[in-house]
Amino acid sequence: MLYPIMYNIKGKRVEVIGGGQVAFRKVKDLVDSGAEVVVVAFDILPELEEYASSNKAVTIVKRKYQEGDCAGSALVFSATNNHEVNRKVYDEASALNIPINAVDDPDNSSFYVPSFFTRGKLLVAVSTQGASPAMAAKVRRLIEQSIPQDIEITLDALNEARTMLKESYRNLTSGQRSEILKAIVTDERLLEQAVKAFKNNTLHEFLKSLL
Repeated sequence: MLYPIMYNIKGKRVEVIGGGQVAFRKVKDLVDSGAEVVVVAFDILPELEEYASSNKAVTIVKRKYQEGDCAGSALVFSATNNHEVNRKVYDEASALNIPINAVDDPDNSSFYVPSFFTRGKLLVAVSTQGASPAMAAKVRRLIEQSIPQDIEITLDALNEARTMLKESYRNLTSGQRSEILKAIVTDERLLEQAVKAFKNNTLHEFLKSLL
């Protein structure tokens, strides 16, 4: 069984070996997560080069992978279709205790990337632990279809309520604050009221009415 985590890679160096379409998708996801991405590949997709030229978070090193390329990285992705290269990257990253993912090559990976989607602060990830990425994607789509379209504003309201309870109601214990938030989330009527109060800047009064 794998241990699931959400890894904050903002400002961290992430190495991507490969310059094709798969690598391009990885690069965009990593940049969206705030990483500083270094792409190492001899052949670079024109779209990836164009993307990198307008994005300071991406650096392209136009040559084949060399031993030592992984050093200093928080994560490494090997997005090649060459099992031998994947093995070399895996060996180097493992020796440096750097998590490594080789796309569609689980034998040369120390972690797998789940199928995921985001809506504002909501991030939902689904993994089959490498057994079937296609099934993970299917389950992810099913979950995505069940998520309310207004989830972003709801999360903003709950985040603001959580902050208010911590800052304005310090007489409450953490357990009491947790119970209030749990009551809001589990009661659709209260949840609607909380979102409405957030939009109307009356969230403080709404929380006070629950005490």
